[in-house]
Amino acid sequence: MAKGVAKKVKDPNAPKRALTAYFIWLQENREAIKKPGMTATQVAKAAGAAWRELTDKTKWEKKAEDDKKRYDREIAAYKAH
Repeated sequence: MAKGVAKKVKDPNAPKRALTAYFIWLQENREAIKKPGMTATQVAKAAGAAWRELTDKTKWEKKAEDDKKRYDREIAAYKAH
């Protein structure tokens, strides 16, 4: 970290950020992708390759859109206080 640059403190009461379609998909598919002995990096690379090969992502894009709306509502309420 550069000298004189203070780290921004995250408010623990702030709402969680919205997940992207990829991360929602990954939560649902991580166990199917993961094989015994794989490192986190190997799982991430395999997941990225599987995501790129996926042709119909609308299910997860819809969930990501809904999560974005949830986050927008929660952050508006959070900032109002």
